[in-house]
This record gives sequence, structure tokens and C-alpha cells, in this order.
Amino acid sequence: MTDNLPIDASDWNGDDASDGAAQIKRGLGSGGMDSLTDFARGRLIAMVEEARDSLVGQVRGLKSLADLVTDNLGLPTGGPAAPVSRLVGEAAGTIDAIADALAEKSVEELVEDGRELIRAQPAAAVGIAIAIGFLAGRMLKAAQD
Repeated sequence: MTDNLPIDASDWNGDDASDGAAQIKRGLGSGGMDSLTDFARGRLIAMVEEARDSLVGQVRGLKSLADLVTDNLGLPTGGPAAPVSRLVGEAAGTIDAIADALAEKSVEELVEDGRELIRAQPAAAVGIAIAIGFLAGRMLKAAQD
């Protein structure tokens, strides 16, 4: 695991906390901080891409579910479920478009889109952040139980 690190920490004794910064600077050397930053950025991008790919898979699964609901309504055209069938079909198309957009964009493009959304609708961004925080908290609590 430590073979992937761009620095060698094997000789850092860590006895004196005030000397830790000096040890890091010596270990990194000139330009080492840049390589450490590049390493961290690369790992972060890889993790976000993996999460994006997982999200795309889940969104495509949601589209398959919507298609299944539409197919199983199977009532004659103009029947009582026709409006529901039409709405589910439209939602499936929208879901598919979202999945395609997520799959085609790079992490940098997704980050820029997020920034534009926050600038355009800060109240919505705060609401989304609160909802994500609430859901993350619930998932963590459920994982502990």
C-alpha cells in the first residue's frame, strides 16, 4: 500500500510533533509537494469517476424499472392508466438522458456544472446539500446498527 505513495516516510520518527512539518518538507524535497498534490488529485478523480460510474448504473436500473412499469400497465390506449403510462414513459426518457449525460461528462465538467448550478440557484444548492447530509447520516446510522 505504501508503495503507491510519492514520498518515503520510513525514516520519520514522529517523536517531536513540532518537528513534523520539517520532516515532511525534508521527505518531500523540492517539487515533492506538487507530486503529492498531483497524487491526491489523481486518487480523488479516480474515486469520483468510480462513484459516477456506479451512479450511472443505478440510474440505468431506475430507467429499467420505469420501462417495466410502463410495459406491465399494458392497458389499452385511452384506458384509465394511459396518463400514468405516458408520465412514466416520459420519466424513463428523462432518466435515460440523465444517465447518458453523466456517463459522457468528465469529472471536471461535472464539477463545473455543479459550480454553475450553485451560482444560478444557491437556495436549491443549500437544500440539496441538506438533503444529502440527512441521507448520508441515515445511511451511516443504518450501517452502524
